[in-house]
Amino acid sequence: MKKNFVRFASAIAILSLGVACTDLSGVEERIDTLEAQMAAMANQLNAFNANVRALEDFTQSGQTVKDIVKNGNVYTITLGNGTVHNITIENGPVQLNVAIDSEGYWTIDGSRIKDASGNPVKALGEKGDKGDKGENGSNGQDGTNGQDGKTPIFGVDSEGYWTIKYSETETPARVTDENGNPVKAVGSSSSTGEPSTGSCLFKSVSVENGYLVIVLNSTPDQTYRLPIEAGFRISVSKDFIAVLPGQSVDVPFEVIGKDASTHVFVEAQGYTATLGDGVVTVTAPDPLPETGYLIIKAIRNSDSSTKAVYLTFERGKLTFVYDARTVVNEGGKVTIPVSANVDYTVNIPESAASWIHLAGSTKALVSSTIELIIDENTGERRAATVSIVPSLGETKNIQIVQAGVGETVYNEVDLATVASFSLSGTSLDAPAALAQTVENEDVFAFYSTLKAGTLYVEMFDAEKTSLGSIIPASGTDINAGNASEFKQDFVGNGAWEIPADGTYRVVLNRASKKITIYNEATDLKPLTVKFAYENGTSWYLTKTLVPGTFYVSTNSNWDEWKGRKYTFLASAADPQVFYWEGKLTINGDGDPKQVSFKIGRSAADVDLIEPGSGTGGANPNTNNEADFLSKSYAFAPATADGNALSDNAELIVNEWLPCAGAVSNKRWVLAKGTKVNVIRFIIDARNMKVRFDVEKTAE
Repeated sequence: MKKNFVRFASAIAILSLGVACTDLSGVEERIDTLEAQMAAMANQLNAFNANVRALEDFTQSGQTVKDIVKNGNVYTITLGNGTVHNITIENGPVQLNVAIDSEGYWTIDGSRIKDASGNPVKALGEKGDKGDKGENGSNGQDGTNGQDGKTPIFGVDSEGYWTIKYSETETPARVTDENGNPVKAVGSSSSTGEPSTGSCLFKSVSVENGYLVIVLNSTPDQTYRLPIEAGFRISVSKDFIAVLPGQSVDVPFEVIGKDASTHVFVEAQGYTATLGDGVVTVTAPDPLPETGYLIIKAIRNSDSSTKAVYLTFERGKLTFVYDARTVVNEGGKVTIPVSANVDYTVNIPESAASWIHLAGSTKALVSSTIELIIDENTGERRAATVSIVPSLGETKNIQIVQAGVGETVYNEVDLATVASFSLSGTSLDAPAALAQTVENEDVFAFYSTLKAGTLYVEMFDAEKTSLGSIIPASGTDINAGNASEFKQDFVGNGAWEIPADGTYRVVLNRASKKITIYNEATDLKPLTVKFAYENGTSWYLTKTLVPGTFYVSTNSNWDEWKGRKYTFLASAADPQVFYWEGKLTINGDGDPKQVSFKIGRSAADVDLIEPGSGTGGANPNTNNEADFLSKSYAFAPATADGNALSDNAELIVNEWLPCAGAVSNKRWVLAKGTKVNVIRFIIDARNMKVRFDVEKTAE
């Protein structure tokens, strides 16, 4: 296998030499990259073949497990016959679904592997000779007069196709699909185009009731259960403890292989632990500490054997996407995405058991969905409340409403009447509000981290009653950075798929009936301004505008004013929209009666100061605050077409007023004979406009 890689790399290196004889840096870089890719491929193939050999042993009749050690996503499993296997658990696609069928034959994607003669290949030798031994492989079962069992060795040839052989001396042949076509391995499922064989043959490994349960990453998933030998060990159901602040939880355990000389101890940090008979009662403080652990240790004095298990703590949680679902009268499936790290039970009321059924088990741990099957309704509208009862925390309820015969399923609501929007789904740990923006009552926004998963948008009225859901008009793609049309439907009947963990900005405009979801690559950028100090060319100053301190002048005599700090926030919908909320009385007949906005009053308020080509003018690094402020970049009054005014402008409240970014000391002045209580300044730097919101008066 390795020889093929070397030959492939050498061929490319030789060809590259003929392209650029004078500068080999690019060639060497490509060769280094190729060699790194081939090394990564070799490591993946080794892991994959190790998993294949382990799979063969796991299917042997009568196989037992002596020991299991977990290190990250690698499990070291010692079998009863002394064989040790390191198997890798990985998320991601499996490019070659290798398995063993019920009759002991090797399969790929459910079809039996055939040898050069066209015969299916046995994994488990029948009563006959031992199977051929592969590289560090396992033998078939002993017997008399039977077919040999063989362990395949997978590889990738120089053209990037899967190969298979059954001994080190055998010439590998290409793996073919059901149509006889060779199967590509290199880059076939890699977004980067790098070699990617996908070694995730196994989906999960767990210990259940004295058995090692191994789930294969196949379709459908195959499960192997190997009995664990009764050695000296401590058995617990999981390696973490879900807790709630100020509450207690029991952690059951079992010491296997103990005798009369065995003693058990517990040690806890950050929590209180009390040892009982086969159980440790853990009490959590309030608030929960950032770190903590529990160690259960057993010592068997008769042979000085010692075993211990280390458990960590997590805040117990159970969340799901929505608290109501409406179903058409024809019935169907209701899927409830759930995020939980505690056991829970789904309870269907007895009165609804004739038409609501749970698909699968009634109890699950860390399940991703709960599925309810709803029978057809041939009568009037009916409803029932299904309860999800966690082992820790409060019971969650979801109301199931099924339409009657001939009943209209969903009536769209007037979006102007929607009081709030909420985000939920598997991309969030808990529902989060789409906040109404101060700059536009029709725009609602969210700016924070999301996980890869589904994203639902639910509508509520003023009484927090669900009005339905905003769903994609087509597909589930977020169409990152682009406005997309949406429609309405029942909660849960549509969602966007967040493709990867990261920071996202979600902006919903109910007036235009469009939603824009920005990822980190397409997100809106803050405004960076560069201005000439004193309107000349002696100095240039640069600043990126972010939430924080702006300077607001309300004093008539600007050159004596030192500047007052106002903390402005950025809108969740746009990082170039800033607002301050508070209270400021402006009196047209008194003082203050005018307002202007500056971005800095000293050199410390700007990011970069550079000398220009001109001469003269005060040095901004040493100029005093009042002089600096008077020459700083400002959002100043402007004409309708955006040109800065050479005079002050009238301060009009609750309306957008044009502004310009300039070195200016012009202000908005309140008309004589008027007085207002300003509760909000808004600066829209993207569209260069400002607004002065005042207290609403009773009509």
